[in-house]
Amino acid sequence: MKQKSSLQMVYYIVALIALGGALSFVQGRLNAIRYNDRLTDVEPLENAPPLVAFTSVALGGFRGIVADLLWLRSSKMQEDGNYFEMVQLADWIIKLQPRNTQSHAHLGWNMAYNISVTFTGFEDRWRWVKRGIELIRDEGLDLNPGDPELFRQLGWIFQHKLGKDLDDANRYYKDQFAKEMIRLFADYYKKWDVLINAPTNEEKLKAALGGKTDFWRIIAKHGYANFDEFERAFRERAVIPDEVKKELDELGITQVVEICLRNRWMTQKYRLDPAWLKKLDERYGNLDWRLPEAHAVYWAERGKDKWTEDRDKFQRLSCDRMIFQSLNAAFQMGRLIYLKGIDTYETTPNISLIDAVNKSYQDAWKQYDENTIGGAYGNFLVDAIVNLYKFGEKKKAEEYRKMASTYPRYGNRFTKQTLEDFVITELGEDMKAASYPQAQGTVQAYLMQSYWYSAIGEDAQAASYAELSKKLYDKYMKFVEGTEKRRALPPFRQMAKTTLATCKERFPKPLVDILNEKTPAKSDEVFIPKAGDIEAPTIK
Repeated sequence: MKQKSSLQMVYYIVALIALGGALSFVQGRLNAIRYNDRLTDVEPLENAPPLVAFTSVALGGFRGIVADLLWLRSSKMQEDGNYFEMVQLADWIIKLQPRNTQSHAHLGWNMAYNISVTFTGFEDRWRWVKRGIELIRDEGLDLNPGDPELFRQLGWIFQHKLGKDLDDANRYYKDQFAKEMIRLFADYYKKWDVLINAPTNEEKLKAALGGKTDFWRIIAKHGYANFDEFERAFRERAVIPDEVKKELDELGITQVVEICLRNRWMTQKYRLDPAWLKKLDERYGNLDWRLPEAHAVYWAERGKDKWTEDRDKFQRLSCDRMIFQSLNAAFQMGRLIYLKGIDTYETTPNISLIDAVNKSYQDAWKQYDENTIGGAYGNFLVDAIVNLYKFGEKKKAEEYRKMASTYPRYGNRFTKQTLEDFVITELGEDMKAASYPQAQGTVQAYLMQSYWYSAIGEDAQAASYAELSKKLYDKYMKFVEGTEKRRALPPFRQMAKTTLATCKERFPKPLVDILNEKTPAKSDEVFIPKAGDIEAPTIK
C-alpha cells in the first residue's frame, strides 16, 4: 500500500513539474507578445511624486489600479473646479496608461474648454486651446497612431471651439491658426503633388540631391550642428534663412530642401498628410486649409475611414455630421482674405463648395435615414438658396429651390413663395437672431450689390444698397450688444474694403476697370502674408 501511495506521489510530482514547465513556456510567450505588441506598459514614470513613482513600479502590472485611483481623484477635482491640478493628475494617468485614448481625449478637451475660459486674456485662452489640440494630436497620436477616436476629438475641437462663435476669443483663435497655417504651407500651399513626392528624411534628401553633401556643408558653415538643428531654425522662421538660401539657390537645390522640410513639418508636427489634403480637395473642391472648418473635415474623414464596421455606426454618423456641418460652414464663410494695412483677417463665402456640400448631405441621407439627416439638410437648403441669391447666383439659387421642392418631407416650404419672396422672408428671420456668419454674409452681399450697381452706372441703386448694408450692420451690432467680444462684426469700413477687393476679383474686367476708376485704392489689394512675415508663436 505504501509502495502504491509513493508511486502516486511520484506521478503527482511529475505532473506538477510538467504543468509548471508548460505554464512557464506559455507565460513566456504571452509576455513576449505583450512586450512586442505594446500591450502593457513598463516604462518608469517621469516627474511624478515619489509615492506615485514607487507605487507604479512596485505594482507592475497593477498600474491600472493606480490609474483608476487617479481617475477618481481627478473626477473629484473636476467637480470642485480644480482644473489646473487635474492637468498634472491626467498627465500621470497618461503615463500609466499611454494607450488609453480616452485619457488623451478627456485631458485635451478639458484644456481647450474648461481651463481656457478661466482666463480673460485671449492669448492665454489660445495657449490652453492650442495645448489641448497638441496633447491629442502630438502626444496621443504619437502613442496611438491612426486611432479614429482621437481623429474625431480633434475634428470636434476644430469645428466647435475654433469654428463657432461661442467663445469671446473665437476670432483670435481663427486668426492665430490661420497664421500658423500660412507659416506652414508658405509658397507650397495647394501644391500637394510636390509635397507628396518630397523626401521625408535625411537619407532620402541625400538621395534626392544625387548623393551630394553640399547642403550639409553649407548649413555647417553657417553654424548649424546638424540637420535637426537646422530644421528647428527653419520652423522658427518658417523660411530658409537668407544666408543659407542664397547658397542653395546657386546650386539649384533650394526647392528640394524646402519641400523636405515642409513635408516633415506637416506630417510630424501637424499630422497633415498631403495625400489626404489632395484627395479631399478633389472630392469637395477648393477647401481653405488655413481655416478650421477644413481641418474639421480632414480629421472627421480620417476617423470615418477607420470606422467601417456595423458596430461603428454611431461614430461614423458623428463624423459624417461633422463633415457636412463643417462643409456648410465653409460654404457660408470659408474663404480667407487679408487686406494690406489691416492686421486681422476676414472671411467671405466659398460659393464654389455648394455642390460638394449638397452631395455630402445627400450621401449621408442615403446611408442613414430621413429622420437623422432630413432636418439638417432642410436647414442647409435654406442657407444655400439665400446665400446664392445674396451673392448674385440667382440662377443657381432657383436650381436649388426646385430641387428642395422635390423632397416630400419639406411640404410646400420652398414653393409657396417666389424665389425673391422666399429669400426676403428668410433674411428677415435670420437678422432677428443672426449668427455671426449669417450677419457677415448678409452685409457683404448688400455691399457687393452696391459695387455692382456702381460699376454699371446705376449710382442711385448703388447708394441704396450701400445704405441698406449699413442699416443691417447697425441692426446686428445693436442685437449683439453685451456679447461684442464673441459676436461683433469687423468694423464696417473694413468690411466695405474687403468686399470691394472681392468684387475686383470676381467681376468681369470691364466692370473692374470702372471700379478702379471710381475707387482707386491700391492699399486695398487682397493678399496672403508671406510665411516669413509672420512671427513664430511665442506661447509655450
